[in-house]
Amino acid sequence: MTSRMPARLAVIAVIIVAVFASGITAAWLWFLADPPTSLASAQPATEAPVGYREYTDTRAVTLRVDYAGGSTLESGLAGRITSSECAPGAVIESGSILASIDGRPVVALATSVPLWRDLRAGDRGDDVRSLQTELRRLGYAIVADGVVGARSLIAFADLVGSAGERQPGLDTVDVGRIVWLPSQSVTIGECRAHTGSRLEAGETIASVAERVTRVSLTEPLPELTGVQRNVTVDSVTVPLETGAVIEQSALDRLSTTPSFTHDQDGRGRENESESGGSRSISATVEFAKPLVVGVVPPSSVYAIAGSAGCVATARGPAAVTIVGSQLGQTFILFTKGDKPAKVRLPYGEPAPCA
Repeated sequence: MTSRMPARLAVIAVIIVAVFASGITAAWLWFLADPPTSLASAQPATEAPVGYREYTDTRAVTLRVDYAGGSTLESGLAGRITSSECAPGAVIESGSILASIDGRPVVALATSVPLWRDLRAGDRGDDVRSLQTELRRLGYAIVADGVVGARSLIAFADLVGSAGERQPGLDTVDVGRIVWLPSQSVTIGECRAHTGSRLEAGETIASVAERVTRVSLTEPLPELTGVQRNVTVDSVTVPLETGAVIEQSALDRLSTTPSFTHDQDGRGRENESESGGSRSISATVEFAKPLVVGVVPPSSVYAIAGSAGCVATARGPAAVTIVGSQLGQTFILFTKGDKPAKVRLPYGEPAPCA
């Protein structure tokens, strides 16, 4: 009995030593092993991929519409109206025949200077130049030099003759045959004289509805060099230049939309007077052609000044133009046309753009 005790104690001691040794080994292996990815400390990202997509920058805007008060169309001839194109709401274009008086057609014509005298060969002046300019716009091959020549007389004779009155020998621009329009296109508000009515020279044929003179953004948009924007009102889209609609033909198109014409009772108008006023309407603005932009994290763009900024690429700092942002993404154009696959996320003081 006594002899077995040392043997048992020896076995127990061996077992204890083995367990202790295995614990030390396991602990040693634990400290040497890499921690699981899920338990590793997060490292800050140093770069981000650049995505590319088409971008139109469509946004809702408010337009200020300036308009001139209604005007009148006056006859330069005395006589009886034998035919008329006048009707409330009718659109009269420059170069068209408005009416015939005693069988002689009178032409609606928009000139920058209202014609006030008969013109003959050799006459000079700003009124001559304005007539020639409009005849050129209507397609006649003449020079707007401010001097009445044979070509100008032939062009006017052809314009009058478009209603069927052929007078190849016409040697005078008869101011009585012209009804002056304040713009290239006008909308008739009310007809004051009808077929069969008798007129005196200078008497009103019709009134003109108010005319849009300017359409502009109430809030400016970032200017992007070489990028054209369009503005859309209802279903009509026209060019937007430096924050405004410039072309008269575009203004005329916009003025026919429901948004321009629905408030004839005066709602929404501001600063109204007999000579005109302004009002506000809603519209949308977008790039005329989609741009292919780079999509990057906002933190990758630095040294921002207005719409200009920088990003760091594998080739070094690159200048960019910021064109928009959405849902935590920044849309950029690379100034030199580069399209890198990645941008670096600068920390500390990044290198300046060249």
